[in-house]
Amino acid sequence: MEMQKMKIDTKKHNFEEMYQVGNVIQWINGNIYLVVDHGEYDYSLVDLTNNKVYATYDTLENLISELASESDVLVNAEINVF
Repeated sequence: MEMQKMKIDTKKHNFEEMYQVGNVIQWINGNIYLVVDHGEYDYSLVDLTNNKVYATYDTLENLISELASESDVLVNAEINVF
């Protein structure tokens, strides 16, 4: 298996741009999260360092207000599922 590299996007994005379904975000602690949609009313962050759901909220707005931080960085990532 070939090792994939991730490109860190250093441009500043507002939280609404950053926290969209399918986006990958790196927190200051180094953990990397995928924003996912579970259906009509559930949005979660999946911690890609351990493949577990970190948190779930009923709206993206609530997820952003509870979890987003100025230190968050949008990651240009390619996710391969085997």
